[in-house]
Amino acid sequence: MSAPVVVGFDGSASARSAVRHGAREALRRGCGLRIVHAFGWPVILPPFHAPYDQYDLGARAAMLDLLAQTAREVQVDHPGLSVTTRLIDGSPGGVLVGASRDAQLLVVGHLGLGGFAGLLVGSVAVQAAAHARCPVVVVRGDRPPDGAPVVLGTDGSPGANRAAEAAFTQAQLRDVELILAHHQPARTQAADAIATGSPGFWATVGDPAAGALGVGARYPDVKYRTELVPGDSVASALIAFGRRTSAGLLVVGSRGLGGFRGLLMGSTSRSLIEHSPCPVMVVPPAHDVD
Repeated sequence: MSAPVVVGFDGSASARSAVRHGAREALRRGCGLRIVHAFGWPVILPPFHAPYDQYDLGARAAMLDLLAQTAREVQVDHPGLSVTTRLIDGSPGGVLVGASRDAQLLVVGHLGLGGFAGLLVGSVAVQAAAHARCPVVVVRGDRPPDGAPVVLGTDGSPGANRAAEAAFTQAQLRDVELILAHHQPARTQAADAIATGSPGFWATVGDPAAGALGVGARYPDVKYRTELVPGDSVASALIAFGRRTSAGLLVVGSRGLGGFRGLLMGSTSRSLIEHSPCPVMVVPPAHDVD
């Protein structure tokens, strides 16, 4: 049996959006959907938050009921989809990273999972994106329209190869155009910006003039084009470009986010997770998955 799509769930509106997105992904991939809740108690609670009692089974039973109800709702919308649920004791970030080990995709909402008051917005999403063993989709924005393009942020460096593979796969599954977005720093000429990614950029994504080398050669049915995206920072450039193109998915790598030089997992990834107009897929490098 193929690995499932795993969704982190805490009952919030953001998590419910993640479940709907995960169900569509599972249908595209022909695999099952697994809805996971991380059940635990915070060590320090703000004064306005009623503490959980770890010996009271009421909260656990209520979440199990909610998981079962959510699974039934998904199956009503998608009768042919296999849906399972799991309640796992532990912190949200740790549980989701663990669940990613036998998943082909992890889907989370952009707000903090776990339902704990005071949890920083996006903190669990960032943790999952930084440490998961499979690609992670952080769901943001309204549901993209049918036919919305997939946007790949890349410069052709070795770390971008898995992100490119995932982006081409997504474009093929969705039957949409793929746009290869190459960052053009402010006050940089277009020719110079492209030169910083050559020859790796074209070898990775495939240059028709050079015989369709690279990842693109394995996806002959995917229509793709390259675009320079100007901006002071990579994050702002990709966010603006995603909004301008009404992108359905923004794909980046977790180490340098698709190979952008000097870009580290942290403030930029948080900017994408918190401000992207569409879902963001973060793809780990190959050595993190082995």
